[in-house]
Amino acid sequence: MKKLLITLIAASLINLSCENSIPESYNPNEIIFVVEMDGNEGKSYDDIAEFSKFYTEAINKKEPGSLGWGFFDSGEKIILIERYLDGDAMMQHAKNISEGGILETHFVKFMEHFTINKIDVYGNASDELKEFVKPFGLPFYFHPEFAKFSRN
Repeated sequence: MKKLLITLIAASLINLSCENSIPESYNPNEIIFVVEMDGNEGKSYDDIAEFSKFYTEAINKKEPGSLGWGFFDSGEKIILIERYLDGDAMMQHAKNISEGGILETHFVKFMEHFTINKIDVYGNASDELKEFVKPFGLPFYFHPEFAKFSRN
């Protein structure tokens, strides 16, 4: 009985120490972009769904710094959630979709399907990142973190 009690206490202490530790794969630099969009006139629900799959696959194959990517139907709007390893990975994405980038033609098609209304950026965006996105002329709103964790 005494061994059982000691084992239970030891297991509880180990569990508590694990709960309070930061996971090994913790990423304190993750940046999340939440893009609110409208589908463009002339594009059906199926067109948008098919293109969203195509574009998501392209990002997955070409951008290892993109941790997650998803298009969501919220009824009246389309929401794109982009997760990046850090601000540098997001800036690489922007370079990839810009003129001469490896995804330039994909982004031209993206803009044929969607109109971007606003972009909420969650995480501690650097001044460099904020300056980098200004020339795009899109409505960016930055939201610094209070507390978070991110697992890879």
